[in-house]
Amino acid sequence: MRISSIVLVLAVAFLLPVGSLLTPAASAQDQGLRESPPFDPAQVTIPLTPPFAAAGRSSYLANCAPCHGEQGMGDGPTAADLPGPPTAFADPAAIWELSPAMLFHTTKFGRLQNMMPPWQNQLGDGEIWDTVAYAWSLHTSESDANAGQALYAESCASCHGEGGAGDGPDATREINDFTDLATTTFRSQAEWLAGWQDAHGDIGADWSKEQKDNTLEYIRSFSYIPPWVSPYRPGDGVITGTVTFGGESAPTEIQDGLVFLDAYLGFDQVATFTTTLGADNTFVFENLGTSSDLAYLATVVADGISYSSQLVQLSAEQPTAGTNVNIYGVTESPDNIRVNRLHWILDSQPGALVVAQIYLLGNSGEQTFVGQTVEGVDVPVTAAIPVPADAQELTLENGSLGDRFWRVGDMLYDTMPIVPGDSTQQLIVQYALPYNGTSYDMKQGFEYPIDSLSLLVSNLPDLRVDVPAMTFDSIQNLQGSEYQVWRQTDLAPGQVEVKMQGLLERGGVDPRAVSASGSTGDMATVSPPMESWVAWAMAAVVAAILLALVGFALQRGTLSTATTRQDLQTLRNSLLTQIASIDDVHALGQMGDTEWLRRRAELKAQLVDVMRRLESSRSGHK
Repeated sequence: MRISSIVLVLAVAFLLPVGSLLTPAASAQDQGLRESPPFDPAQVTIPLTPPFAAAGRSSYLANCAPCHGEQGMGDGPTAADLPGPPTAFADPAAIWELSPAMLFHTTKFGRLQNMMPPWQNQLGDGEIWDTVAYAWSLHTSESDANAGQALYAESCASCHGEGGAGDGPDATREINDFTDLATTTFRSQAEWLAGWQDAHGDIGADWSKEQKDNTLEYIRSFSYIPPWVSPYRPGDGVITGTVTFGGESAPTEIQDGLVFLDAYLGFDQVATFTTTLGADNTFVFENLGTSSDLAYLATVVADGISYSSQLVQLSAEQPTAGTNVNIYGVTESPDNIRVNRLHWILDSQPGALVVAQIYLLGNSGEQTFVGQTVEGVDVPVTAAIPVPADAQELTLENGSLGDRFWRVGDMLYDTMPIVPGDSTQQLIVQYALPYNGTSYDMKQGFEYPIDSLSLLVSNLPDLRVDVPAMTFDSIQNLQGSEYQVWRQTDLAPGQVEVKMQGLLERGGVDPRAVSASGSTGDMATVSPPMESWVAWAMAAVVAAILLALVGFALQRGTLSTATTRQDLQTLRNSLLTQIASIDDVHALGQMGDTEWLRRRAELKAQLVDVMRRLESSRSGHK
């Protein structure tokens, strides 16, 4: 079943979830300026459901904050480069006469004369509405809305209704429905105040301007969901399920007898429920919201291993659904382990090759692989990842060597169990390989069958790449960098050789750093294994791919809440690395002030959003 609400980065074009991140290289001439259209209400898509401000936060921080500012003060790091000041959304006066429809139209179609691009090619209408809702919320606060709610309850609710639908007990005629998006979308605060005073100017005649503004802000909350309000609404939905204990070696009970149900709206976990497993191994969750935008994931823990259901959706038409959580027996045999997807990234710096690999491992069997003993490791190990013996600066996500991970010779071992299913385990490995001269042949071994392998080689002016076991696809752009892209499906265990010529030799100048700094002046050369510009670019690519994979895993229900939290921690670490790296680049004079401030603001915005998601996930189970 298609999960329509979880679509942040899930376009399937190339490399499945990562396709939307890779785009063909385009020249500046292909993006020539054209005049933005004037406001046309007919071009405004009326939202089907109230826009959710919290869901638009990440989009605002990534796409809008560089100009409009993180807090909507119009003081973003690139604001000074604009022909005029950007709208300060935090200033109530700035949007007093603007309707949500006007903001939507400007966001979708741009305002090119002010250097604001049209976002319709990057964001869907629903995403634009959520972004607009978040921008709108910046000029008000929860305390303002609460103050307005008290005044509304006292003077307005008797006619307009507690929920703003015009159905109050004292309503004697048809009156305005504040929940009607077809109407409220096109009304500004100024228009609402004028209508209020024309219809019944005696109500609130002695109120201050602040009291009137607060009341209008509360009324506005009937047509959008402010960030301080949970978007989750209970309903008559019911999810029933069964926990199945399979196999002789399977556990016979779950931890504390508890079943968790997490509700997701997009990537945001908006509610968590807990119930007790019945004696017949069944569970029931009642009074659940039935919005089709919600997705539910049931999870149990047995012997320290999390097992999850597939995602479940409810609707007004189908408010009930059933699901199943399988708990498997265990095995010490790796025979059913395979790599469902592998993203392999290579980047050259003077004298060293920087390597990043993102493995999505699966288990095609019916038993959880809990590991086997190998010489040199004191605990059972599961996934085995070959790493060249001369690899330097080895870094791993969600664990460290000697704890979760172990390295013996040219083999890296994980100790986390691999449960049955596709892409149930994720590993991210990064390291550097020093080389001499301008050519290098990398021979990468793989212990398991690979369903889909993608190789991204950062492009250089004189770079020539040959990968006999793979097929060249194209040259693509990812996060502002150009990559040669190779891919192959259905590879048997063995070795893949990548032959490269035209690499950057030790002591040479990276032409990408020259381009980033805009100068060929006295450029510093940095010895292996890591140069900051390349480290930043690699971290950006890994973070972008990881974000896509988190979304894909959520869509398929293959990652539990705990695993998703680990992935958010990985994103946090990657973003912190990127910020530190571009600070180094700027300090070396390899990046101009404007570009540094812009990129730093974008990364900081993403970091703030990831930290918010991590904080909200603490209320869920571990």
